[in-house]
Amino acid sequence: MSFTIKKGIQGGIETTNNNYVVIWANGIITILLGILASVTVIGILIVPAIIGGYIESLIRVRRGEDVKIGHFFKTGFDQWWSLFLLSLLLFLGIFTGYLVLIIPGIYLSVAWMFVFYVKLDIDISITEAFRVSMDLVSDTGWWLLFLYSLIIGISQQILSITPIINFLLIFLFPYFSMMYIEAYILITDKKSSLENLIHEG
Repeated sequence: MSFTIKKGIQGGIETTNNNYVVIWANGIITILLGILASVTVIGILIVPAIIGGYIESLIRVRRGEDVKIGHFFKTGFDQWWSLFLLSLLLFLGIFTGYLVLIIPGIYLSVAWMFVFYVKLDIDISITEAFRVSMDLVSDTGWWLLFLYSLIIGISQQILSITPIINFLLIFLFPYFSMMYIEAYILITDKKSSLENLIHEG
């Protein structure tokens, strides 16, 4: 595992620069479809599938695979029910953690930060995805990933200070999204790393 904060940020910026149009366009499509789907109760069920498809496309972009604008929904919708359940469990777990004493919520937010990525990257169960994410974070260092997430989060908040600066987020969100993907790729290194964790479980 060769993750550092510097490598995560630099790698995320470099990958985004090289694939900006497809990452940005698919991100805008994801946001718009997510908003439209959220209008109805039934539509909310497919929001995790829409987001999941986008995340999986970002993983493929980072690995140098071909990703076209608008062609990224299949993986998400192939797993739409499991992604919905995963999203529900993720929300309930973290929400309960914050409700109980805040600190457990913060801990779980970091410990489970790769749950979606793992589930979309390798065909495993929901419970295995939670376990593998916690193992990846534990092996890398919870505090290191907390600091990494804090830096990204604070950067986004600074850009949200005024409406004019906030407008920049429309164009800069691909960089922040890819920074998280870069961390995941650096930590897992190769798919064999994930498979080893799964077999160890």
